[in-house]
Amino acid sequence: MAMPTRKLLGRPDVTSALVLIAVALLAWMAARDLPWGTLHQPGPGFFPKSLTLLLGSLSIVLLARGGLSDTTPVSSLWPERAGGIRVAIMLTALLAYLLLLEPAGYLIATAGLFLVLLRWVGRQGWAITFGTAVLAAAGSYLLFARWLMVSLPAGLWAP
Repeated sequence: MAMPTRKLLGRPDVTSALVLIAVALLAWMAARDLPWGTLHQPGPGFFPKSLTLLLGSLSIVLLARGGLSDTTPVSSLWPERAGGIRVAIMLTALLAYLLLLEPAGYLIATAGLFLVLLRWVGRQGWAITFGTAVLAAAGSYLLFARWLMVSLPAGLWAP
């Protein structure tokens, strides 16, 4: 017998899969005009289109799995109030990072993001939070800017 649509959509895997399929479709639409290239000389569309196909395929598998398994409803998976506050802090920190990356620069914005996430989301002590933030920002800067030669926003450090 067919399962009611409302009960099927209330399953976490089905809900997640549908959202991920929508993300994959949007990403495909954004990359549709980029040429694939070849395996030996990939074009600008090779990486985004390949990832989009992978995401879409895995989402379909998740959708099938969610439709076949009997799991708890989505409503029971939402975090308690404290967890919801941490999620809101994390989303706000990521938005602030996005907005401050250019004006503040990569090093300051990244260290600030780690400070917020480790202290108020991860509930770490100040010593671990500060040390990790400095090491993560400096280490990722050295990796991307110096070793891989990626241009990162200088912000306040610009001459």
